[in-house]
Amino acid sequence: MNDYTGGIKVNLTEEDIKEAIEWGKENKNSSIIERTHTFGDHLYMEWEDGGRLLTKYLALALLSADLAKQGKSPSKTQIEEIANSDTFIVEFTIRLRVPIIFEDSTVLLKQGRKTIHPVKTEVLKEAKAVPDMAMFGEQEKMTIYDGCIAAYFPYSEIDPKAITRVAFTMKGGWVSLFKVDFSTYK
Repeated sequence: MNDYTGGIKVNLTEEDIKEAIEWGKENKNSSIIERTHTFGDHLYMEWEDGGRLLTKYLALALLSADLAKQGKSPSKTQIEEIANSDTFIVEFTIRLRVPIIFEDSTVLLKQGRKTIHPVKTEVLKEAKAVPDMAMFGEQEKMTIYDGCIAAYFPYSEIDPKAITRVAFTMKGGWVSLFKVDFSTYK
């Protein structure tokens, strides 16, 4: 999928559905599926912020991978539920040296001059301390606070091929901003 430039798949075709399910089944014991829909530096440096786009395509692949581990396949109902979804999820992992307060925090998308607000936001993982993380070698250890929030955005509001800025803002003015090219995600 590294050479993909078609943009986020808003309306999955039967071929897209089959491809996503097969991709999940083939990669049931690999983290390759999740890595293709991520943004930020957290894959390389575990103390950095980042996230992933949970699109219809990725949701089907992940479901297929999970079920394949049990020798099962997605049901027609499960497939239809995902294919008919009108939102996609931006999961955002935050890592700070200070406690994270999710109250009054927001995740926004900006495409050009348009700001897109989520229809729903929820905390997936309450922020908790990860003690003594080595930052720049063994001499510089510190406590990092780690948490995850999810924001649900309507497909109808986005340009599925646009360069997008994903912004997370937290009470007190802290902001984390990422440039994400939607054209490279299915």
